[in-house]
Amino acid sequence: MNDFPSFNKFCDLADEIIRQIPDMYKTGISGIYVTPEEVKDEEIPEVYILGNYNHGGYVEPSIDIYYGSFRQIFRGLPISQIEEELWETITHEIRHHLEENAGLHTLEIYDQQQKEYFRWNK
Repeated sequence: MNDFPSFNKFCDLADEIIRQIPDMYKTGISGIYVTPEEVKDEEIPEVYILGNYNHGGYVEPSIDIYYGSFRQIFRGLPISQIEEELWETITHEIRHHLEENAGLHTLEIYDQQQKEYFRWNK
């Protein structure tokens, strides 16, 4: 079984992914931050939250990526799969930003449908 990357290594992986995404998609995001937290869904505690798009308010929007949640879900997987999940999470949260700017809610609706599916099929 493979160990999960250290927090610093995970941050390095996230930085590599973020650098690969064209700046035009990240415009208006104050930052994409990896935090050590493990975050669970408030309504379904069996579900870990991997990332969150913070809509802003008084400051520009930002994105949080939760290292602790990744470690809980993907521990033991090869680094390539962890990187793939990290890519999916970062681009998912950026898509929330882009859709919000365009006045769309497609991904938000999809996320809610996934949550409802899990709730009824656990």
